[in-house]
Amino acid sequence: MRPLVLSACLALALVLAAVPARAADAPSQIAGIAIGANAEDLRDRLDLARVAPLWDKPWLVRANLKPTKGFAAGYVLLGGCATQNRVERVRLQYKDGSKALFDKLVRQLSDRYGVPQPLPVPKGSKYKGYRWVFGANKNKGLDVLLEHFELTGDDSPSGNVIRVSDNSAMNREKACYDAMIKGAPEPQPAFPLFDVDDSWLLPQ
Repeated sequence: MRPLVLSACLALALVLAAVPARAADAPSQIAGIAIGANAEDLRDRLDLARVAPLWDKPWLVRANLKPTKGFAAGYVLLGGCATQNRVERVRLQYKDGSKALFDKLVRQLSDRYGVPQPLPVPKGSKYKGYRWVFGANKNKGLDVLLEHFELTGDDSPSGNVIRVSDNSAMNREKACYDAMIKGAPEPQPAFPLFDVDDSWLLPQ
């Protein structure tokens, strides 16, 4: 009976490891930027003079982080419809882009929040990523994403990036936007006034 009991305990441990972390254990802030904060209260931390909606997700607004110790760069996404100016995602790039720091952060986050979900690795890339999900699932709760990118080019991310997202809030923003534009005619480009052909679509 002992092997059967041991196998049952091991199976239960693996199931529990795969269960998302409790929403009550979810982190509420990073680098002094709290999820749910009002951007107006963060004028000393965010560059609110140059905010802009995301071109592919106009229900969200991006504001860059002012220089912050420990990080090379960062930005927040703010609500633009249901709850305007609410911080709904914080994305930061660590000043230390080493794999050693990434491994250390994975250990620390795992000790704090449990076993993460590994992210798929694009073919041919030197990438590692893990996700910690809080709540019933990713779409209805909050998640923390930690990624490591090897230097691949000027247009590619590099180093260590952490992202904390309130996914349920961002889904509410999209639902608000969809309801707002429902029934409205699709906006048409103002330029150019002539019909475009292949030459317009390619570099000249």
